[in-house]
Amino acid sequence: MIEQQEDIKQARKKRFKPVTLFITAVFALAAIAGTSALIVGAKSADSAAVVSTVVNTERIVVAIEGMHCTGCSNGIKAMLKRTKGVVSAEVSYENKEASVEFNPADVTRDKILEVITNLGYKASIKG
Repeated sequence: MIEQQEDIKQARKKRFKPVTLFITAVFALAAIAGTSALIVGAKSADSAAVVSTVVNTERIVVAIEGMHCTGCSNGIKAMLKRTKGVVSAEVSYENKEASVEFNPADVTRDKILEVITNLGYKASIKG
């Protein structure tokens, strides 16, 4: 009987150790996250005060021939978004076109067309 009570006590101790360790880890991570949020917040406030440039963007609509499915349009969109200077890109398989917003200081219209044609499609700027 005494041995059974000892076994029960030891089992409880073993069970509570991982829980205690977990709770300690959660509190430690919360403390670290709170501190980093304060540091990041402070940096963001400083950089927002320093950087106040206006970026002029342009938007073009590109006609695309040769797309066979939405997978094609998704691939074009992904490649456009990876292109330096492209701010946003929406590609429609149904309309056979892409709407691309870009920073003309970083990328040209011809480069955008080149990105699409290098994927095997015909691309031209719509009127």
